[in-house]
Amino acid sequence: MYKILIYFGSRQLNPLWLLLIIVSLLLLALAQSYASARKMRFTAALVLSLGFLVVGNAIAYFAFQAWFAKDYPPGYTFEHISIYSYGFMLMVSFVIGTIWLIVQGKREDPQVEADTILDLMVFIIVGSIIGARLIYVATQPGQYAGEHLKNVLKITEGGLSIHGGIMGALAFGWLYCRIKGLDYWRVVDFAIPGVPLGMFFGRIGCFLNGCCYGIKCYAVDNNPNFPFRNWFIFPNSETWQARDMPAWKAVLYDAGHAAIGLYARHPAQLYEAIGAILIFWYLINFRKHKAFKGHVFLMFVWLYSVLRFLVENFRFGNPDDPEPMKIGSSIVLWNFITVAQLASLILGIVALFLMQDLKRRAMLTRLLREGKAPAVKPKAEAEEEEEEEPEEEAVEAPAEEAAAEHVGEEGGEEAPEGEPDEDFAYDEEEDEEEDKDL
Repeated sequence: MYKILIYFGSRQLNPLWLLLIIVSLLLLALAQSYASARKMRFTAALVLSLGFLVVGNAIAYFAFQAWFAKDYPPGYTFEHISIYSYGFMLMVSFVIGTIWLIVQGKREDPQVEADTILDLMVFIIVGSIIGARLIYVATQPGQYAGEHLKNVLKITEGGLSIHGGIMGALAFGWLYCRIKGLDYWRVVDFAIPGVPLGMFFGRIGCFLNGCCYGIKCYAVDNNPNFPFRNWFIFPNSETWQARDMPAWKAVLYDAGHAAIGLYARHPAQLYEAIGAILIFWYLINFRKHKAFKGHVFLMFVWLYSVLRFLVENFRFGNPDDPEPMKIGSSIVLWNFITVAQLASLILGIVALFLMQDLKRRAMLTRLLREGKAPAVKPKAEAEEEEEEEPEEEAVEAPAEEAAAEHVGEEGGEEAPEGEPDEDFAYDEEEDEEEDKDL
């Protein structure tokens, strides 16, 4: 488990200028995506980009002066500049996901242009990072209260939430589709298989980083001769020093809570990575058989909820548990369920019910269009057929029909057999509109 892939040492830089450069690059990418979605001319796009830069950098400048200027003065020395495994694998996940979407876009009918996918990915990347950070902070309020509130922006300290990342990506993806005028659920069904593909690489990054670790694995911990046993033990600084690493550098590679006790732990990150790649394989085949718009997305929510609920059993425990043997990487509620399990349970049930209901509606609509479903007869035609029926059949009619006929006579009109209540009658035009909305 190597937390750091490349180590550059320390560099003296101006933090404010560094922040403004990063913000400018993000703003230019967003402005270009927006201009492309709106099909703006060069002059209009240039003015828009300059507006983004001026407003965005002004906000970044004043925010830095208000919260970070004291801690990061000009000429500040950034120590231990490194490329971390988790960040690198996160980048790989977005790159691989984007390449896969471009390839799949050429196979769609109609085709999805590469420029559209690249613009969409800018929104998705920004939205997923913002959403992942916000949900993580919301579930860890104690770490960011009072004077520590400014640490919310330090995404290198703390963590990110997958559920939040997905929600942020969906929200910003909706914004892009609204700007571009695209069918949102068609885009979601097209792009959603890329999420488990990215999760596969992201969870490998978690494994290398030593986060999202599992609980103690007794079968491996009690067996010194277990194959690849070292893969289950996250090293601490002492372990790295024993491997001839300098003490100052060994501290950087320490796996933190995962290394407490040097127990063999379940590689929960790899369990989820394997499950994610299986979900990806299933979804790319399931897309061909979807029954309605949004079906692939709901199937992903259902499958991932099941996967995450199961994997959480191998992470069940709080990181700050006083007993080292009970340490886990989850947030346990009421001593029997984790926050992720509760969220997965709710989302999974909702997705399952929505799939069943929308699938039934889509099937009924298809049957009616093909003329295979029983059509509702007009009222006058039903009355004529009933008058032509022999009297013997009328005598043998059930008591319920006789009572209904008696009520019809009192109301001044006959209640024809088989005619549904107008409130529940099928309206083909209304259903076609609902199907379009789906």
